[in-house]
Amino acid sequence: MIDSHCHLDLACFSDDIDAVISRALDVGVGHFIIPGIDPTHWQQSQTLAQRYPQISYTLGYHPFFLPLSLTHADIPALIDSLKLAISTSCIGIGEIGIDRTLALSIDIQIEMFDAQVGLAQQLGLPLIIHHRKSHDLIIGRLKQAKFSFGGIIHAFSGNQAIAQAYIDLGFCLGVGGTITYPRGDKTRQALLAVGLEHCVLETDSPDMPMHGRQGQRNEPQYLVDVLKVLERTFVGHDVVGKTNENVQRLFSLAVI
Repeated sequence: MIDSHCHLDLACFSDDIDAVISRALDVGVGHFIIPGIDPTHWQQSQTLAQRYPQISYTLGYHPFFLPLSLTHADIPALIDSLKLAISTSCIGIGEIGIDRTLALSIDIQIEMFDAQVGLAQQLGLPLIIHHRKSHDLIIGRLKQAKFSFGGIIHAFSGNQAIAQAYIDLGFCLGVGGTITYPRGDKTRQALLAVGLEHCVLETDSPDMPMHGRQGQRNEPQYLVDVLKVLERTFVGHDVVGKTNENVQRLFSLAVI
């Protein structure tokens, strides 16, 4: 299995990262993608990728970690810093996004999102996208940018129409802990309708704990919980094989 979204660069993993990776490998999670959230964490992602051949990473500015004081005039310098940080070992741009629950101005978020989409288009890299109450904005911005390198819609939750809109834009849907809860039925039905060929597995470790593990630190080893639910949803399908294939295609990864 590939965990396409796990924040192993965060401080909560610094004391036992070897054990975290070992536990994941023991249950069949063989590769990990760390999405970038801000410059403070980019170096840690790069260091981990050098240390563990099973780790890949993307770089980007997550809207949650942008300062509330950010202005339009600040954005070009941030994008220049991102451009300078990207090397051949970086497999994508992200985690970028638009989040209507944050205090940060939506106009600023949109401008940062557009700038990072533009950089990804320029460099020919896929995206990892965060959303919250913002599918309409994200779909609209991607269409306007004519973005053509696809990526992953992280922690997808939504109906079939929203799922199909992203798929039509070349994206796969990140499937994580949400579907392990009874309330995840709407998302499970949307995934079933659009097909396994548009799904990838993820944990969002250390966040988004699986059903029955609330209050615990999430880890890549618990990707098995997501797999079990998807296997019940897509009976008779090779869920691991197909989701791995999707990640490898999106990010040109030669793993597993």
